[in-house]
Amino acid sequence: MAKVTIIQRIVPHYRFPFFPKLADELQHRGIELQVIYGQEQPGGVPKSVELPFVWAKRILNRYIRVPGGDALWQPCLSLLSDSDLVVTEQATSALINYLLQFKRELGGTPVAYWGQGVNVRAKDPNSLPERVKAALIGKVDWWFAYTEHTVGILKKSGFPMNRITVVENAVENDEFRAGIESITGSGLAALRTELGIEGENIGLYCGAFIPPKCIDFLLEVCFALKRRIPDFHCIMIGGGPEQHKAEQAAAEHPWIHYVGPKYAGERAPYFKLSRILLQPGTVGLVSVDSFIAEVPLFTTDLPSHGPEITFVRHNENGYIAPVDLDAYVEAVCTYLASPEQQQRLTEGCRRSAPRYTLDNMAGNFADGIERCLRMVGAKA
Repeated sequence: MAKVTIIQRIVPHYRFPFFPKLADELQHRGIELQVIYGQEQPGGVPKSVELPFVWAKRILNRYIRVPGGDALWQPCLSLLSDSDLVVTEQATSALINYLLQFKRELGGTPVAYWGQGVNVRAKDPNSLPERVKAALIGKVDWWFAYTEHTVGILKKSGFPMNRITVVENAVENDEFRAGIESITGSGLAALRTELGIEGENIGLYCGAFIPPKCIDFLLEVCFALKRRIPDFHCIMIGGGPEQHKAEQAAAEHPWIHYVGPKYAGERAPYFKLSRILLQPGTVGLVSVDSFIAEVPLFTTDLPSHGPEITFVRHNENGYIAPVDLDAYVEAVCTYLASPEQQQRLTEGCRRSAPRYTLDNMAGNFADGIERCLRMVGAKA
């Protein structure tokens, strides 16, 4: 039986459901999984959760202060001796990666990367960590790419296309999906009354209140929409260091409704009530929420989006406008006034939703592991 080890710095809560699904999928294919993970840096977020499985090994990460940041040492070499493949995060701070790649060059255990290809939010793309990341991008046997966005980066670097698996990054959305399906007309009517909303033109923001989300731009959009669409209302979900901007706007304008952080099924009624998802800043897995709820997402063509931006197909299941206030507002107004476009994008969401699931992600990952093991000659 072949054995694959995945090394993670931490296991954040949204990754917890993925690993048991992957372990089951691999077991059916005669492949053993081992997951090695540690703890977050003191005071860091997200925090690591426990994986209570025999195939999961928790280690004690060591964070080392170095010029320009922190390096990470993961003491796990003794746990890798019987592995046929080691999958690591593409992180320049992870010292274990350099050692594994050096041993690989000497004929040691094959190594694969799991990541985005580049740090899209790097303050300086030409910084030393980013240059190191680019130099090592091809020093592995296989790539588990988050999305097609990563494939484009790997193609430019010259990495062989037949050694890439597109994982289609996803999280567990069963509770959110069940919440969407269980909402009744009376429940939506009650929410309307609670919020004081009478009209139909309702926009929704759902995400963190942090600079990459362009909260100031979002509020400008809302004010411009209200001037053009008298019954426009905006619901805002989330928390973060810039949430005071939403709180102040809601206190001053009764058509803006800041409801704070909501999770899983809690978010469902607000999605169901809304006609459009206003996400002009960086987009990540909220795109999948958009598909499940059949509420099209409107964003802008920022270069700093998460890899999941490739899930959004312009004017098919969502909309990508220029980074321009007038252009974005015009696109939203056109959509809200066009039943034909609303139907097309909603149907696009409905078609996209079944593709981006945790089950599919586990299956894609297992397919890639199986193919890689065959390539390197391990039993699978």
